[in-house]
Amino acid sequence: MKSSLVELIMVMTLLVLFGVTIFTLMYSGADTQDRIMRDKNTQIDARIAVSYINVKLRQNDAMNKGVDNQTKIGVQPISLTGRNAIVIRERTIDYEYDTWIYEYEGKLYEMLTDPDNEPNPDNWDMGFYIVDVGAMETVFNKDDGTITNTVYYSNTNDLGNFDKISTTIRLRSY
Repeated sequence: MKSSLVELIMVMTLLVLFGVTIFTLMYSGADTQDRIMRDKNTQIDARIAVSYINVKLRQNDAMNKGVDNQTKIGVQPISLTGRNAIVIRERTIDYEYDTWIYEYEGKLYEMLTDPDNEPNPDNWDMGFYIVDVGAMETVFNKDDGTITNTVYYSNTNDLGNFDKISTTIRLRSY
């Protein structure tokens, strides 16, 4: 009787250890999958941001379009954040307006304003939300007429560091 009780306790202990091991492996696998999906999603968001900016610049950049002042593309610093924003000045028959593309608090926005007016700092977040980004840096090189956009996104495998996607577009209208 004693030996069967000891055997039963040993079998129960082994089953509990086996169960804990299986649960730990499943939890670890699910956590790893969640981290991989978060990394993929942040990378996808960064690619969407870069693609969106490239499309907007190419839509508004045409050979000699800037000569007749129909469209002007430039970069201006934002007083609230100190970072640069892309500003596209468009003129129609009846109206002239600026399109600002900027990053604010980790989100990419687009906002229409009157010419030469920076968006109101009280409603920076009232622009058209595009996608989440870690940060965005925009540099305009006047020497060769290029705009370089760098979008930073977090990487959970390397905590505290950001990966980046960068593109450079040479403006034909410059």
